[in-house]
Parts: sequence; C-alpha cells; structure tokens
Amino acid sequence: MKKEQFFGKYFGIRKMYGLTVTIILMMLSVLFATCKTKHSENIPEKLAELDGLKVPAGFSIERVAAPELLSYPMFASFDGTGRLFVFESDGSSPSTEEMAKKPPYHIRLLEDTNGDGIFDKSKIFADSLTYPKGGVFYKGSLYVTASPDLLRITDTDGDGVADKREVILTGWTLFHNGALLGGPFFSPDGWMYLTDARRGFDITTKEGENLKGKGARIWRCRPDGTGLESMAGGGYDNAIELVFMPSGETIGTMTYFIDPQGGMRDALMHWVEGGVYPKPLNVIEEDHLKLTGDLMPVMTKMARVSPAGLMRYRGPAFGKEFEGDLFSAEFNTGRIMRHKITTDGGTFKTVDEPFITSTVPDIHLTDVFEDADGSMLVLNTGGWFIAGCPLSRVA
Repeated sequence: MKKEQFFGKYFGIRKMYGLTVTIILMMLSVLFATCKTKHSENIPEKLAELDGLKVPAGFSIERVAAPELLSYPMFASFDGTGRLFVFESDGSSPSTEEMAKKPPYHIRLLEDTNGDGIFDKSKIFADSLTYPKGGVFYKGSLYVTASPDLLRITDTDGDGVADKREVILTGWTLFHNGALLGGPFFSPDGWMYLTDARRGFDITTKEGENLKGKGARIWRCRPDGTGLESMAGGGYDNAIELVFMPSGETIGTMTYFIDPQGGMRDALMHWVEGGVYPKPLNVIEEDHLKLTGDLMPVMTKMARVSPAGLMRYRGPAFGKEFEGDLFSAEFNTGRIMRHKITTDGGTFKTVDEPFITSTVPDIHLTDVFEDADGSMLVLNTGGWFIAGCPLSRVA
C-alpha cells in the first residue's frame, strides 16, 4: 500500500459562481473537504475526484494542507482567527490500560500564515492526552474532552504551544475504541453540550453532587463546569457529534440504537430534553431514567455506517438549495451524506443522499465542518483504527 493511501489528508470543497472549487486535505487519519454551492456543470473532471474521493457535479476538490503537516487527525475545530486545532492519534492502537498509563494522543495547531487559503504552519499545541474526542475554542482557551476529563487548555504566552491545563470536571470512563465522552459543542443557549457512551460515570459536580450511572448520556454544563446535568440518555452505545437547529433543538450522530437488524444499526437522533432513547437495556431502569411511555423514536435510521462528524450548513456559498441541510461523515463507508431536514410534527425528518463518495478502501471519514467562507472541510482518518473498529482493516 502506498503511504499516501494509508495516511489521511485534509481536503476542501468549494462552489463558486461560474466555477466550483473543492479544497481537500488528506492526512493519515483524517480528511478535510470544503464545498460550496454549484453554479457550473463544466468543472474539469480532474478536480471532481482526488485520492479516491469524488464530489458531485459542479464541485471540485483539492488539498489545503500538505501531508507532512499532519499525522493521524480525527476531529478538528477552528478558533476565531482561522487557526485550526486538529485532534490527532499517533497511529497506534493501545489498550485502555496502555492509553491511561501513557496517553498517546495530541492536539495539533494548523495556521495559514499568508492568507492564501492553504495551511502552511504546523505545531503540536498539546500532547499526552488520552483520547481527545473534539473541542471548542472559547475566550482564549481550548475546551477538550479527554476521558475521564473535561479540560481547559490555554496558551498563555502566545507561542502556539499550550502551557496551562485545567481539569474542569472529571469522572467519565476511558475506553480505547472511541466510545467515550465527546465534544464540547456550544448551544445557542450558551451552555456546553457533551456526548457520552454507555461506559458508566462517577462525577462529583462543582456543586458537590455525585452523579453516578451506567447508561449513555447527553450532558450540558456552563463553560466553568457549573450546572452539569443530563439532558437525555438511554441504552444506545455511543453519541458522537451534535448540531443545533435555529430553534435550539439538538440533533446528533449516534451508533447502536438497535443491534444490527433489518439492515439498520446507527442513526441521526433528535435529542429532546428528558428523552430516554433505545436500546431498551437494563441500564435505563438501573439509572432510574424516567419513562412516561415508549422509548423515544429514531429520527433517521442508518445501516452499520458508524456516523461521526456532523454539520449544519449555514453559509450562502452552496446556494439556497443547501441552506440548513445536515451533512454527516460515515467512518465505515468513507462517505459524506447530505440530509435535507424538515419539520415533522414535533420532530424532524430527513431525505438522505450521498454527497461525497470514496473509491479507496482505506478512506474513513471522521469529521465534516464549515469554513468561514462557506466551504466544507472533511477529515479522512485512514485505516489505522483497527482496535476501535475492526471493519477499518483492509489487509
């Protein structure tokens, strides 16, 4: 296998009036893609496919960061100045015990120093992390989930390397396969929301309350860690990313609302405050989750695709027909799916179609998000995540 095929890359996809530009950066573990609305069907064919990724007619794809600037990226998040924090692995597959003893993950900082839209500077912002499953930059610090902790990491002297690390809250369970605490994600209500898996937790809140349980949760707290509470929960395996509708309602990717049955396993879920979600396992009763009827329904059912990153498109670049659409990254299939979302009574429904497809087995997409200019960024983590997901093995 060629090294370039094995390593992830960073790509960007853009769509412009008269021509469409897609920018993609591929790395050992993550792929970034940028997309904008199409207004031309005459894009050169060579720009419609790159390194096994194919974009729709009217879009094009190109790299925005060289492979040597990255290692094994998984998730990423911008700050307010356009710097990109990339949450990376070293490419190994340690056990949970090994991960806790010698944390192998790190956060990389990418910068575009000349304003040409291509990242050209890279340095390690923070290292020795257990499993950084996302983060958000807020008031000068990067808030990061790295089980068992929610961390606040700060670069106090402006050299691009963090020199201050604070534990805001702790008590979640570390597990090597990526089914663990994720986020945080800022909601329109000003609170930080976190996703969690069915691994158990034992947390002492800032107010001194002990929260202990076994089931999965959607959590929220203020940026200083106060007010931690469960917003929703249940017997599902793993919630990954969240987006918020204009009304403030919460939509997220998750796995195992059901053990594989009838071609279904994973989902997009409408997380409702106080909602209790499938699977119907004993942890629901053991955690004393309140049911007033059946378990909450699934919004969008999926096959065994392992959805990860999720974005709600807000920019004008793709055109009116894409406004408000959701896009999810599928790890198992190497696709970016487009979900046209509409209201359906008190919830939502989607019409789903592939947006970006892959032709190379080692493409495993983990994150998708929007750049400031309305382009779409996509992450391809590659085929290293063997212990966490045996389906990623191709040889």
